[in-house]
Amino acid sequence: MNSTRRILVVEDELVVATDIQQRLVSLGYEVPSIASTGEEAVQLAAEGKPDLVLMDIVLPGGMDGVEAANQIRQQLDIPVVFLTAHSDEHTFGRAKMSDPFGYVVKPFEERTLQIAIELAPHRHDLERKLRQISRWMTATLSSIGDAVIATNSRGEVLLLNLVAENLTGWTQAAAAGQPIDELLRLVQENTEEPVPNPVWSVLREGKTRVQASALLVDRGGDEIHIDACAAPIIDENDTVLGVVLVFRDISDRKHAAERIRQLNEQVTRLTSEASERGATPDELHTLVRAVSHDLRTPLRGIAGYARMLEKSYASHLDDTGREFLTTIQSSAKSMNAMLEGYLAFLGVSRRGLEPFGPVNMDELVQSVFEDLNAPQAEPPATLIRHALPPAWGDLSMLRQVLVNLLSNAIKFSVRRDTPTVEVGGVVESNRLVYFVKDNGVGFDSRRAGRLFEAFQRLHSMADFPGTGVGLAIVKRIIERHGGQVWAESPSGQGATFFFSLPPAPKAR
Repeated sequence: MNSTRRILVVEDELVVATDIQQRLVSLGYEVPSIASTGEEAVQLAAEGKPDLVLMDIVLPGGMDGVEAANQIRQQLDIPVVFLTAHSDEHTFGRAKMSDPFGYVVKPFEERTLQIAIELAPHRHDLERKLRQISRWMTATLSSIGDAVIATNSRGEVLLLNLVAENLTGWTQAAAAGQPIDELLRLVQENTEEPVPNPVWSVLREGKTRVQASALLVDRGGDEIHIDACAAPIIDENDTVLGVVLVFRDISDRKHAAERIRQLNEQVTRLTSEASERGATPDELHTLVRAVSHDLRTPLRGIAGYARMLEKSYASHLDDTGREFLTTIQSSAKSMNAMLEGYLAFLGVSRRGLEPFGPVNMDELVQSVFEDLNAPQAEPPATLIRHALPPAWGDLSMLRQVLVNLLSNAIKFSVRRDTPTVEVGGVVESNRLVYFVKDNGVGFDSRRAGRLFEAFQRLHSMADFPGTGVGLAIVKRIIERHGGQVWAESPSGQGATFFFSLPPAPKAR
């Protein structure tokens, strides 16, 4: 028992109120004041801030005990225990609506009253903590940049945050109790065929995590590109109570990817048309530079504002906001690298070849590898260099070939415990054949024909960054020397790239 607990007694009969006061004092409580009306009870509770209010339901005046309890609870957050002789169903029903912390019927025993008084503050503290947790969760869900929907085990919506409201077109009030399929109508991008809702994959198939990319058809019929992930909500007995679904709008990312694809096609088409009209390399170079300039200007703006945002406001962003900022910076950097790739690829095509001469391939390979395999590389790659026959060609161009091939070999083998690059060459009857081999991730041999096409990638940018023009440049240089390029990748054994060159002309 807490002997310092202060209690306000609200009772219109003075004799009864005095008796209750004396009993409480004998039990060790303090009773600083007694109120006889609802209005007086609210006033004394506001002034004295008691730990508990013992409230009679039937009081004279315009405010009965139920209304007084409601105001004290809402305005002052003080627990109320009803103390009354009225126990009929109607009275009990009205009292319950005020959500009291106890209900004691007169006449009462002191032990019954004491138990009600002691339990009420504990229940009040527990509910206060639950309200605080609820506010924290609500604030957390509101601040998350992703949309969040929670359902019960029947797939009925329990709650959704503001982002989910904006994307689906449903409010919390309208969505509560609705089947998830009403809020989350998913269709395929090209066919408009329905996409299985990930919530049902969790509930019906027992999956622990389900991801999906699709078009979300909102309440107004508009379509939005989303990525979604669903996971079960389980209790301590591993019983599935419901599902939490997190999804985000990826429309901007989709539109950017589509724009890049269109630009690729446009530049390729324009270059092809210009070649058919007999345009000179300088004219083609001017064409691509013009397209690049038009794209560089907004890219510089995006990158500049992203840097200012990072410098001045990064501390105000949550994890999702910082992830978005990183994505913006990475996308701008990748787009700029692609533009540089266009120019580099075209530069190889327009540049005239220097007079051919002998090239010491042993020294060239060693020099290029040492430049690429810097000491800070983790772990540094090991070079196995076999004796190489001397080549005949443009030294700077052949150096570019080796830079591209060796840098790829190092990049794609860096995840091995001991990344290894092997270089060799042989003299055949009418040509020289060289190879660069690595023990990296390799590639799908069925797609080998695409390796040497400009801007074609067989690995994701996130796994292995690059512009996608290096091998196309290799192919262009070797073909201009009168040779060929090809590649092999036995399953699980890295990749080997070959290139051939004509032998040196015989001296007369």
